[in-house]
Parts: sequence; structure tokens; C-alpha cells
Amino acid sequence: MRIATLDLMRFFAAISVVLYHYISRPESTIFPGLAEFTKFGYLGVPIFFMISGYVISLSAENRSAYKFAVSRFVRLYPALWFSVIFTVIVVSFTGDRSFSYTQVLANLTLLNDYMGIGNIDGVYWTLQAEIKFYACVFFLVLTGLFSRYKLWLSIWLASTCAHFFINQPFFMGWFISPGYSPYFIVGVSFYLIQKKGFDSYNVAVLLISATLCACQAFTQAEGYIADWVKNDSLIASIIVLIAIIFFIGVAKNYVSFKGGRFAYVLGALTYPLYLLHNSAGKSIIDSDALSSFKQEQVVIVVILLMLSLSYIVFRFVELPVSKALKLMLTNSNTSLKPKASL
Repeated sequence: MRIATLDLMRFFAAISVVLYHYISRPESTIFPGLAEFTKFGYLGVPIFFMISGYVISLSAENRSAYKFAVSRFVRLYPALWFSVIFTVIVVSFTGDRSFSYTQVLANLTLLNDYMGIGNIDGVYWTLQAEIKFYACVFFLVLTGLFSRYKLWLSIWLASTCAHFFINQPFFMGWFISPGYSPYFIVGVSFYLIQKKGFDSYNVAVLLISATLCACQAFTQAEGYIADWVKNDSLIASIIVLIAIIFFIGVAKNYVSFKGGRFAYVLGALTYPLYLLHNSAGKSIIDSDALSSFKQEQVVIVVILLMLSLSYIVFRFVELPVSKALKLMLTNSNTSLKPKASL
């Protein structure tokens, strides 16, 4: 099921991250007026995590663990494989960096973090945070615990609070992202509020996790904003809280946009755009071949290029490859099931 409002939110979050990486990086001096706004574009990532908490909860509902795993695999990997290869070619061609075969192959699995191998593109860390969340949900579905949300969500929320204040449990990062757990939990709370309403437990989870999100946004702002001042942290917290309030309206259908095909396409562009834009885009912008052009012009052209390429990836890579993989994996699972005796 596609939700047009979420598609628009996804695109807004993705384009915010793109503008942040192109305009608000420390070495950039272009569009100074716009940069005062785009410096908060990194908050598109926490918004992605909120959406993920909500959507993955919906995806896991009434689904087998295998079907859930297949749905996540075919959603995540086809665009990733293309993007890794594209980034390696572009970055290597511009002479920015070189990559070993081992690094490329490890990045294609998204498990390179566990292998001690660096990311080809810095944005991949967010996918690794997503995979950990998917793995936890897979385990809950597999064990039949997903419906017992008061048990696992309470443990997760308590652990997240403890990690924020005393950095314990120290091993939490092995299987879920401690720093970004509040955003996933907020997303799960939206799902629960949509399904169960504003009961005392759901409201408590929302309020605690939303408070943690605001605190995390406040403390993390200094690390993301060049020429940071304390007011930036306050503004970051306010932006996150506004996003949460808006999302509550979406979950309860108080806020709804009928975007049709247009919203669907924008939502579909989001994932490939996020994967493609960072290292490859910056390499093109900074390449010596374009040094004679104004940086503002180059950035605008690269944004349009990345949007166009994202559509191509969605239309000619994601759709056909995901469909073929899903069909193959579904048929494979069916063939493994024992046949009924006559």
C-alpha cells in the first residue's frame, strides 16, 4: 500500500539531505542565504528513520518472517548494487579515490561494517542502521513476539534511555543503533497509535521517544553543522518535534495528500537519489573538468542529473530486478515446502 503523504515526506527528506551535502558542506561558499536553511538538511535522515519505524511495522504485520525478509531484500539491494558500481566508476574516474575489489564486494553486501571495511560512500551508514532494525523485526516475527509489542518495545525504549544517559548497555550498537533508536521507536509508536489509538501505553512511548529525539537532535547538531552556534541545536530539536507532530497527523489521517502518480514517482526517486548523490555528486562538482564553470551552475546541473539518474534506476533497475528477485525467491521457498501426501 502506497501512502502519498509518506512519499512526499520521503522526497522532502531526500532532497534536504542532497542540498545539505552540496550546499552546506564546510568547503562550500555557494548560495549563502539558502545555506542557512540547508544546513539543517541532515535531519532528513532521522525523518527517514521515523518513516522506517512506521512502514516496517506495517510491513511486518500479518507476514511470515521469510516474506518479510524477501520484501526487505528486494527493496534494499538492487538499487544499492547499481549505486555502488556507479559511485566507484565516477569517483575513480575523477581521480578522487580508488577502491579495492574487496571493499567493493563487501559494500555490495552492506555488511562491510562488521568486516571492518570502510564504506565506499559515507551515506551507507544509514542503510546499516536500517538493516539492524530489519534484522530485529525479522527476529520478532520469526519468534512470534512481534505482536507482544509491550514487551520488546519497553525493553528497547528502556535500553535507549539508559544508553543516552550512561552509555549502557555497551553492546547495544552490535544489533541496533543506540543514537537513532528514538526515531525508529517514534515511528513504531505512530503505527501503534494508528492501530490501537491514543491509549496510555502508546502515548507514553511516543512522549518518551519524542523527548529523546529532541535531545539527540540537540546534542548531535554541533557535529553536523559547520560554524555551529547553540541556537542551531535548539532549531534542530524544534524541526524534529515539528516532524513528529506532522507525522502523528499522517498516522491518524488528519493530514493527507492525494498526490497520485506524481507523489508515487517522487517517493520512488528517494532511495536511488539518496544512494547516488553523495560521493559521486561531490566528485563531479569538484572535478577539475568543471572548474571553469560557476559552482552554483554546476550544483544545479548535478542535482538535475541525479534526479534524472534516480528515475532511470527506479524504472529500469529497481522495478524489473526487484520483481525478478521476488519471484525467484518466492518460488524457491514454495519449492522447498513438503508436498501434501495423496
